[in-house]
Amino acid sequence: MYKIYRLLSGFALAAMVTSAQAQNLGNSPFSASGLGDINESTGSVRSFGMGNVGVGTPASAYINSSNPALLYYNNRVTFELGLGGQAKVLSDEVGKQRDADGSLNYLALAVPLSKRWSTAVGLRPYSTINYEYISEGTVTGDQTTKTRNTYTGNGNLSEVFFGHGFRIAKRLNLGVSASYLFGVVEREAGSQLINEADASLSAEQLVINQRTNYNGFQFKGALAYRQPLKNKWNLNLGTVYTVGNDLNTKQRTVQERRLSNDLVLGQNYLGDSIKTTSRLPQGIQFGLSVDNGQSLVIGADFSAQKWSEFRSGVSPSNLADTYRVAVGAEFIPNPVSVNSYFQRVGYRAGFGVGKTPLELNGKQVNDISLHWGFTLPIGGSPRPPEYTQSLLNLGFALGRRGNGESNALKENYFRIQLGFSINSNWFIKPKID
Repeated sequence: MYKIYRLLSGFALAAMVTSAQAQNLGNSPFSASGLGDINESTGSVRSFGMGNVGVGTPASAYINSSNPALLYYNNRVTFELGLGGQAKVLSDEVGKQRDADGSLNYLALAVPLSKRWSTAVGLRPYSTINYEYISEGTVTGDQTTKTRNTYTGNGNLSEVFFGHGFRIAKRLNLGVSASYLFGVVEREAGSQLINEADASLSAEQLVINQRTNYNGFQFKGALAYRQPLKNKWNLNLGTVYTVGNDLNTKQRTVQERRLSNDLVLGQNYLGDSIKTTSRLPQGIQFGLSVDNGQSLVIGADFSAQKWSEFRSGVSPSNLADTYRVAVGAEFIPNPVSVNSYFQRVGYRAGFGVGKTPLELNGKQVNDISLHWGFTLPIGGSPRPPEYTQSLLNLGFALGRRGNGESNALKENYFRIQLGFSINSNWFIKPKID
């Protein structure tokens, strides 16, 4: 039992560190609208390496938080930690910009409470906002005076989730999950007049600063079914429904006059501690897979969410409904091999394509990505009495976002995830002869 207390203490400390570090994956104008870039990788690094396939792919060695009904298969205490990083190239008809960053990605702990019930708690990013861009023009009727508009935003929403997976009938599981979302986002929009003949017009800019605090709950319900087939194969089906809900939103808006060195000349509060709500949309996910119970899994997922229903206060979202289709596979040559380490290595690959909530020039932005990954066992095969198993998980993705127009904004990215999984039967009592 001491081990559990020690791990939970470490989990709490790591969770505080993760919460203190805002996830920052580089400048992305695609995160300027709504709640920003929504985290699609809600499963483990295993799921990420398979194209973020996870709604219908059970696994006992990993915490599958994509579908809480699949937590039932975590029959050992499992702890996971994940790190994430990204490098990207933004380009349009004007030029290119390169950026890169990374952070702690997620923490999770799953515990079997009985033969028919397992639970998990974890912390992961829900969305990320990080953008900075500039637009320039001229004043109507005065070609000598230019305008420079700057737009910046940064912040994130984090998610603490608490999920349960139950066996309610033969081969049928029920899952429920409650998440607490919280975070702070700060946005600025600045405007400046620039006139080479009159330096006074270039010295001052008008800035609107908006700071928004979010907090609230989100709930999910899920089902999973496993049907044995011929020759030791199995068919798995899963579905998850995300309930639409409101987030408490508190905004402070300040109008400032600044010099070019950011010295504030004056402030005017346009609104302080104004309380509203932001509407999170409902969503649905479906997944299926086939596996031989040991070495091969092939799966596919479909997800859709009505982001057109998103509202911040009474303002319309100008976002579009999203969908995503993904396929992926995992192969382990011989999971119980004692003669060859590489026979116990897991190999994964996947592909995903979908529509994001953002529109550019009236066209919805696409997101296409190719995934692959590996699991590297640490140490030997699990042995009694604790059957401890440690795994190093690696996942990679190459992707592109854009609306299909050659001269519009595009983002090419390379993402990597590094995770550690620890499994152990800590509740088995040793037998004494």
